Amino acid sequence: MNCKKCDSSKVVKIGKRDGIQRYKCKECNFRFLENDNFGRMRSQKHIIAVAIGFYFDGMSVRKIQEQIRYIFKVDVSQVTIHNWITKYSNLVYDYVSSLKVEFGDNWHVDETAIKIKGEQKWFWEIIDEDTRFMVAGHLSNTRTNKDCTILFEDAANRAMNKPKFIFADGCFAYRKPFNKVFYDRRTKDTKLIQNVGINSRRTNNIVERLHGSLKDMLRARRGLDSMDKTRLLLEGWFVHYNFLRPHSALKGKTPAEAAGVDIDTSNKWESLIDQATKWQASINGA
Repeated sequence: MNCKKCDSSKVVKIGKRDGIQRYKCKECNFRFLENDNFGRMRSQKHIIAVAIGFYFDGMSVRKIQEQIRYIFKVDVSQVTIHNWITKYSNLVYDYVSSLKVEFGDNWHVDETAIKIKGEQKWFWEIIDEDTRFMVAGHLSNTRTNKDCTILFEDAANRAMNKPKFIFADGCFAYRKPFNKVFYDRRTKDTKLIQNVGINSRRTNNIVERLHGSLKDMLRARRGLDSMDKTRLLLEGWFVHYNFLRPHSALKGKTPAEAAGVDIDTSNKWESLIDQATKWQASINGA
């Protein structure tokens, strides 16, 4: 091993960074890493993007660690991988949440129970029938009017248009939040359609299928022992589901593509991280 700066052979090992051997030149005191291609792991967006993509495809962090070692010939700690997932999925979620999207006329809303550390919690979501886009999602401890209001307000803020119909089951928590957020006494241009029993399952089967995918994903995740960890996972899954996962009902398009969202996803998470980073810099005045 020679120095990357002066080509001297007088180099010594000085520990590792993210599993990569570090060296110091005794001639010029230059410090460098073993492999220039992956020299600064924290800035290697391709590896980071691959790791995040694996995670939301259902792979465990341990398996991701093994795949990075196999594909890129570097060792990355599981803590580092967790940090990547936390930082960048949160950044991308904030970015895509800033985008206004035009949806169809029919939305479907439902809630499902999930277990966090053995306790029952609730995940609420709204799906656009035409594009299969998850318009909004909300994780809560309870199933109250307040929780549903948060969901409806999030959906209204993201949408460029109001739906004509919102389909729901017979849950008591929908009517008052609907009246607060969507109902217009003058125009009455949005209606809440509530059904119960077999009719509810028939009209809301779109969101029920999403519940199935969601719970499959959650079952593959272990160690979700807090609301914060679960909320982070669900936000990343929101990005994955809407922007990166082709939908069979959309002839292979993603919900975002079906909704006409003008966003580059050619390199999947890597493209989204690039755009989210630029977006963050712009709002910070950089």
